[in-house]
Amino acid sequence: MDFPAIYARSTDGYTVSLRFGGEGQAFLRADTPCVEESEVAESTTQATAPTYEGMEHIPRPNIRSPFWSAGAP
Repeated sequence: MDFPAIYARSTDGYTVSLRFGGEGQAFLRADTPCVEESEVAESTTQATAPTYEGMEHIPRPNIRSPFWSAGAP
């Protein structure tokens, strides 16, 4: 299955990508050459939704919205 995507990079190293996955999910990513990667601190609060630890595949969202969902009634 083919999924549409756009990738762009400026001459000075800025990049942006827009990809679409299954069920119309959109992924937008922007990178800048002037930021250094750093560690991410552990969360200080408990998750309020399932974390799905140990699962191979995370289930797709099951919430429909008349505005955002494709083919919604």
